[in-house]
Amino acid sequence: MKADLGEKPGALEFSGPDAVRFLNGQVTQDVRKVIGTGLFLPSCVTDAKGRLQFRVWIAEGCGGVLVICREEMTEDLKARLTRYLIADDVEVRDVSDMLRIEDFAIPDMNEAERIEKGIPKWGAELKEGMLPPEAGLDATDISYHKGCYIGQEVISRIKSAGKVNRLLTKFIFETEGMTGVITDLDGKVCGDMTSVCGLLGLGFLKRGVEEDAALTVGGVSVRAPLR
Repeated sequence: MKADLGEKPGALEFSGPDAVRFLNGQVTQDVRKVIGTGLFLPSCVTDAKGRLQFRVWIAEGCGGVLVICREEMTEDLKARLTRYLIADDVEVRDVSDMLRIEDFAIPDMNEAERIEKGIPKWGAELKEGMLPPEAGLDATDISYHKGCYIGQEVISRIKSAGKVNRLLTKFIFETEGMTGVITDLDGKVCGDMTSVCGLLGLGFLKRGVEEDAALTVGGVSVRAPLR
């Protein structure tokens, strides 16, 4: 797995005098950080309510700024971003056929490593409509200092409040684990297990549940002591 980009990445290239400024108003990451640095940074595209629409990666290309995503999302991502392209001097090209993921220094990671490191994946932990801080993306994908973007007010308010209703958590099972609803010993729903590999699990734990509480998934005992 390379940066959760699926079998083949897609890419949009934004060029022109207003490209960086325009993208900074559309994505959660500070696009200026990739210019002249060789950095490959994750970012979110959110709606006005701060909810996730796409997870993308930002990099500097030969002719502008690249916004990289899973190939099957390229058309929808382009429609979402260019919807707000009105008077800006920006040109957008789909350069998916020119991109090779090998062009970026991204290490391969298997499922066990991903879960052990607590890294969310699209389709498992990451889904359209969720709040990025629920999956810990505030630590990797979001700049709180670059100024306004669509959804910024809500995400900044979450940071100020210091809490979300659920949070991505690593788990360890007593025996071979499984995905599904997480409950306590009284049957109360406490979260969702979204990914499992052997005894390791990754999922969401509701706010207020004790970190080392005795929990079960499908009758299998599980705890959340890993950090």
